[in-house]
Amino acid sequence: MKTILTICCHVDLCGADLSMLTALKGLKNKGYKIVVLLTRNGRIEEQLKKMDIEYYIVPQNGCATNTPPKINMFLLRQLYYLLFFIKHEFICDIKLLKFIRNFNQKPDIIYTNTFLPTTGIFLSLYYKVPHVMHIRELTDDDFHFTYYIGKKLYLKILDRTLTCAICISKAVQDKFTPYLKGKTKLIYNGVPEIKETKFITESNDSVIKILFVGRLSKEKGVIEVVKAIKTLKEKGYNNIRLDIWGEGQDKDQVETYINKNQLEKFVEMKGYSPSNLIPRHKYDIAVMSSPHEAFGRVTVEYMMAGLAVIGYNGGATPEIIKHKESGLLYNSQEELIKYIQLLIENKETRLTIGKKGQERAYNYFSEQKYMNNINNLFDSILKNKNVNN
Repeated sequence: MKTILTICCHVDLCGADLSMLTALKGLKNKGYKIVVLLTRNGRIEEQLKKMDIEYYIVPQNGCATNTPPKINMFLLRQLYYLLFFIKHEFICDIKLLKFIRNFNQKPDIIYTNTFLPTTGIFLSLYYKVPHVMHIRELTDDDFHFTYYIGKKLYLKILDRTLTCAICISKAVQDKFTPYLKGKTKLIYNGVPEIKETKFITESNDSVIKILFVGRLSKEKGVIEVVKAIKTLKEKGYNNIRLDIWGEGQDKDQVETYINKNQLEKFVEMKGYSPSNLIPRHKYDIAVMSSPHEAFGRVTVEYMMAGLAVIGYNGGATPEIIKHKESGLLYNSQEELIKYIQLLIENKETRLTIGKKGQERAYNYFSEQKYMNNINNLFDSILKNKNVNN
């Protein structure tokens, strides 16, 4: 039985975690043994236990940060980054070596989920096995990352040590291909079939219900959606309701804006919920407002539920939504407001877009298609490895 040692730095069941679990499910069903290294405890542990996947908690270093130090001088800041990276890499590698001594299995392949962890580089060099990385970010575009040792140097190291970089969209592939020539592979994420959840809610067909799901942070654009609701309220649309599902560092800012502009009857903060428990079928319209979405798992989930989706025309969203067919793409705040207004006033348009979006989501972004593509890639890499040996 071939063993895949998986590196995972996110543990709270974000989109990257859920997509990784789907990939691991397919690989496990194919007969691979899966072992996961987590950087800390988190919600993902319950899912790994349910899947009967062996896992360990091992500290991991990262290649970049989006929380820069309060150092104004450029040279001092760069020196700080370098020393910080070296220190943490050394500490993490020492702890990794201790783990390796007690880990009496040699993996056949290292699989790093997301771009951040450097752990996979160390392990692939130590074990002399292929290293596959799943790049799920647009890095400096969506998360505004700063590389500790510089972007060019880190990507050069990655290019020399990586076997394959799985890119979750063409937007991601186009960004990394110049640095990882001949090593990128486009595989869209797959999403499980959306099933109706049994929620007891008061039905009110006269209210148009709008859905936002995502992290409450600047890069997700949630505040722009709330501002659009404010504008529509001022235009006299009193039959709308926006529900925001998610948590994040901008939660207080969003709540303050809602209270300051007396939007309590129009916007409700629902908090965190597991993806499969969000009652999408209770909504009419959904919004993907992130300007730099690397894929958009949430977008596909909206579409699978048959919702009319309005998405920002940036990142990978235009790869998922075909404008005015399976959704609507906007380029400005004014267009966002215009398209919400259009869907409020035209039920037939909402239903038609929702139906076409649902068809597209099932045809192109199914869970089974994703698992098949991942399985074929890993089989191919290991087959070539055996031939080369």
